[in-house]
Amino acid sequence: MGSGRDHRAKEVSRHHLAPARKYFVRRRRTATRLTCGVFLLSSLCTLACTSNSSPTRTPRSELIIGNPEGLVEGTDLGIRQTAAALSVESLTQLGVDGRPIPRLAESWWWTNDGKQLNVNLRRGVTFHDGTSLTAPLAAKILGEAISRPSNRALFTSLSDISAVRAQNERQIVFDLSRPSALLPDDLELPLAFGSPQVGTGPYRITKSDESELVLDRFDHYYLGVPQIPRVVIRSFDTVRTAWTSLLRGDVDMVTNVPPDAVEFISNDDVRVVSFERRYQYLVAFNAGSPPLNSPVVRRALNMAVDREALIRKVFQGRAQASTGPLWPKNWAYNGSIPSYRFDPGLAKSLLQSAGLRADTKSAKPDTRFRFTCLIPEDFNVNERVALEVQKQLYDVGVDMQFEVIPIKDFDRRVRQGQFEATLIAMISGPSVGRSFLFWRSAGRANGLNVFGYENEQAERLFDVFRSSTNDVAIQSAFSRLQQVLLDDPPALFLAWDERSRAIRRQFEVEQDMRGPVDPVYTIWRWKPAVGPQLAVAR
Repeated sequence: MGSGRDHRAKEVSRHHLAPARKYFVRRRRTATRLTCGVFLLSSLCTLACTSNSSPTRTPRSELIIGNPEGLVEGTDLGIRQTAAALSVESLTQLGVDGRPIPRLAESWWWTNDGKQLNVNLRRGVTFHDGTSLTAPLAAKILGEAISRPSNRALFTSLSDISAVRAQNERQIVFDLSRPSALLPDDLELPLAFGSPQVGTGPYRITKSDESELVLDRFDHYYLGVPQIPRVVIRSFDTVRTAWTSLLRGDVDMVTNVPPDAVEFISNDDVRVVSFERRYQYLVAFNAGSPPLNSPVVRRALNMAVDREALIRKVFQGRAQASTGPLWPKNWAYNGSIPSYRFDPGLAKSLLQSAGLRADTKSAKPDTRFRFTCLIPEDFNVNERVALEVQKQLYDVGVDMQFEVIPIKDFDRRVRQGQFEATLIAMISGPSVGRSFLFWRSAGRANGLNVFGYENEQAERLFDVFRSSTNDVAIQSAFSRLQQVLLDDPPALFLAWDERSRAIRRQFEVEQDMRGPVDPVYTIWRWKPAVGPQLAVAR
């Protein structure tokens, strides 16, 4: 027999989850994708066990990538986003530690008291149509990109640029209306022109339709000729069809392996490369919705969740606990500052101190308050995370109910503030500029703070990051901001997740640990495997 707590958990599953459960049962196809390790076991195991690897391998002239579009949960998974990673580049790129590193820019420096950024371009860079990359052309492309409202919303420092001009053939000058120290971070803005876009990357798009993109290597790529002549990116409706094609050898790489299938899919013919995404799962609150507008209540909710249990059950251990919006691997992050610990007793005390006492007369015993959490339809991991968080919050008397809606309606509702809370995977790293984008004061920024979070201390510290290029000042501000966001958390922070790519061992995979560790970015350095290949540990 189970304990009283186990009994309450069962009761909440039967009673409080009724609307969500009815919804999930109705969508069995989605559930099938989620539990792929169980439902695909017999068919995929048969394929894996009957696969006979030849002792030698013929070098491959093309790499075929399968994108299971049925599992798309963000803008980094579609076939066009994968193609962009191979064909389009930017002036800078953010490293794992949050610092910008050179890409098409060779170097940069500040003048005019931080109101002017000077950028030197690399030599010998050409676009796919043969056009040389020069400062006048780059200034023209950047000027057009900076003028677009969508780019100004996503890259907040672009609003500080008053002019972008060419100083000579290699030097670009950004004139600013005020110091904007995050501008080198935001020069991740893609540098391309035309339709379809002409970039400077190692591969150029030669065929494009809704189901397949073909990219041929660019023989004049400035870093060297890619070893793999052609990359084909195909769209699959489900992960099942993509994996079946992988194990049969029809495709060489699948872009997304759910956490519960990583160990299963890895074998002598297929390796799985996992890396930390710069996204974290969180429950964001509408700051105008009581009692969620109380910092005490939000602290209590952060203490009520057992993140390690969540990571173990939903992510199969393939995630890292998150207790705030700042990337923990950022060079300025202070790891000595204590974060939230799982303490349901303290969570109850905080809720009690906020005036949220258990309602003993309610049909739902021990309920202190309830709120509705908005969840996007067909975002499978979000649904599983939501169910686990719901059970844990119930143990401290908080009843989190769900409203699951199509992604278009979800996006509109969130932007218009028509929600109490929402569970999303939000980009939050590696630069502090990501947190700046979402969590600086809503009334003072042209960013994406649709949640209404306001904190004067946080606002002053965000201004330090905007205006200062001094490392000591930035580190000090970073530590203080960490503490402010712990005292007054803007959301219930849960986990930084991983992304896994499944790759056939017919290719030798190289990774660059300085920049993004996603192996897609280094495909141009891969080599077709020749001769017998030994199994390589992940």
